[in-house]
Order: sequence, then C-alpha cells, then structure tokens
Amino acid sequence: MAWKLKGNWYETCASQGQCAHYFGRDREDPCKSFQLFEITEGEIDGVDISGILVMTFADLFSSTFAGLMGEGGEGGVYISDKATEEQRKVLEPFFANNVPGWLLTRKVLGLRFVPISLTKEDNTYHITMPYGEIKMTPTAGLDGNPVRVENSFFNAVFPQINVCNCHFWKYKDFGKDFDFKNRASVISEFSMQGG
Repeated sequence: MAWKLKGNWYETCASQGQCAHYFGRDREDPCKSFQLFEITEGEIDGVDISGILVMTFADLFSSTFAGLMGEGGEGGVYISDKATEEQRKVLEPFFANNVPGWLLTRKVLGLRFVPISLTKEDNTYHITMPYGEIKMTPTAGLDGNPVRVENSFFNAVFPQINVCNCHFWKYKDFGKDFDFKNRASVISEFSMQGG
C-alpha cells in the first residue's frame, strides 16, 4: 500500500522515569506502550485520511531493546469511528497488518472502530476511548521550553520528542488490564511515508 502520514504522536508507557528503550538500553521487565496517532494529513492508496485518530496498545514481549525492535508486542488497534466507509477499507488492513513496521503492536489481537477524543485544557492533553484513557502534560525546562529527548533512536522517526508527565493511563481490553499513575510519556510530530 502506498501511504504518507503527518501528524502528532502521543505515547506513554509503564516506566516511572523515561523508558530505557528510548536510549537503546534494556529494561528489567517488558514494558507496555499506549499511543495515539493524530493524523493531520494523510493518504493511504489514494484515500485521504486527514483528521483520523488511531490508538494502539502493546504489551511488549521482550525486556531488551533488540527484542523491542524485533518482536514488538501484542495488543489492540483502535480507529476513530468517524472514519468513513471508504477510509475504513484502507485503514483496517493498513494498521492490522502493520504496513508501517514502526508500530509496536506486531501481534494484533483485534481492531475496533470506536469513539476517540483528544482534548487540550491549558497545557494538558486528555485522550479517551471506551477501552482506555490517558492524561498528560508536557514538561517545561528552566527556560520555559519543553524538555526534549535528544539523540534517541526514535528521533529517526519522531524528530523532536518532548517529554511529558503522564498523570495516569488506563487500558482494559483483550484480556489486558493496566492502571498506571505518574509515568513517562512523550509528544512529537511525525512525517512518514512508504509503499
């Protein structure tokens, strides 16, 4: 499938500090990742998908960085129910079959079209959908600018990764049940294409 996507990426995980995987290091135990892709501009096989929200959850298989890159994890994929029938015909195979290899949800336990909401109040983002919720605030440095993750492996895909505090995130679906408070999270713009 020919595709190109631009937008904003919101990610949180199980780490209390910034996740070791961002720096190419191993963890003591496998992590979990909950992500929202806010597609501001996009096209898959000639179908415009601008404005679509997609969430993925991955319960990672390995605690090693190499395992993260090679194996990813298992979990669910959730696409905004505002997608039209034409959009659904390209969105479902694109995300379920992991056409973009960067998705961590390598073993898709299921894909659902659901209501997804992204709101911003003051400087805090609140993301909700029927099977999960995230609330995160970007972290400012002493100069008032966002704290960034520099020279990370992930900067190849996400050029400016801004560090956030995730006040909480919850996920319950496909036999998974997680409820975390005060965890690592990030926000970045993205621009990718393939096909």
